[in-house]
Amino acid sequence: MDSIKLQGPISEGTVHLWIADLKAWSKYAENLKSILSEEERERLDRLKVIDKREEFLCSRGILRIILSRYIAQDPRDLPLKHSSTGKPFLPQARIQFNLSHSGDIFACGICINNQIGLDVQEIYPVSSLDRIINNFFSSSEIQYLATLPSRELYQEHFFAIWAAKEAYLKAVGDGIRESFNQLSIIPESPDLQSFQLEHPAPKRDEVVWTINALNIGQGFHAALAYDGDLKELEHYEIAPENFFIA
Repeated sequence: MDSIKLQGPISEGTVHLWIADLKAWSKYAENLKSILSEEERERLDRLKVIDKREEFLCSRGILRIILSRYIAQDPRDLPLKHSSTGKPFLPQARIQFNLSHSGDIFACGICINNQIGLDVQEIYPVSSLDRIINNFFSSSEIQYLATLPSRELYQEHFFAIWAAKEAYLKAVGDGIRESFNQLSIIPESPDLQSFQLEHPAPKRDEVVWTINALNIGQGFHAALAYDGDLKELEHYEIAPENFFIA
């Protein structure tokens, strides 16, 4: 991983990928809560499940800290808004971003101008795997999975495709229930590093999407969707010790 210190502003065609360990950040709950907006603190108070509270608190606090590095503004003052599908954004800003978390991993992708989507999936045994695939995957994806020689590969490729589909739908702002089985995202090679998109909406076919896997650690599949030619992907780690005193 690169140093946390950014080497100049982000450039066109570049994505900065930030990774954080949520367990490490959870020790700084009070510090993080102090930088949330009033609306975010109210939302936090409505969450009754402890794990969900910690996930929201840490992910939203980390996001504010990361974004503040790009627009030179105090994390507390960032005017974060939400789209109709719940996607956070900064009004009237060139900075585009998307975040995801699963297990103890938090990830955030940052770029300028382009649409971006990111998804992280922790791999675990799924008892209802076939039912999920039949309900949410396209016929092309189902046919692709049927060609795999083992159940282990079947499940691994399922998570890879699921992460890629989520990343794309988060980038365009569509809801899962309405669109998940209306598009096909097929791995381009057995190593699951890149994906080919087939979408029924002609307007979207005009955009050349880059959909790539992200290496964020063993036991996870993650994917990035970017509407254009992704020229460079820079990795950064962010730790609470850089900002807070224990």
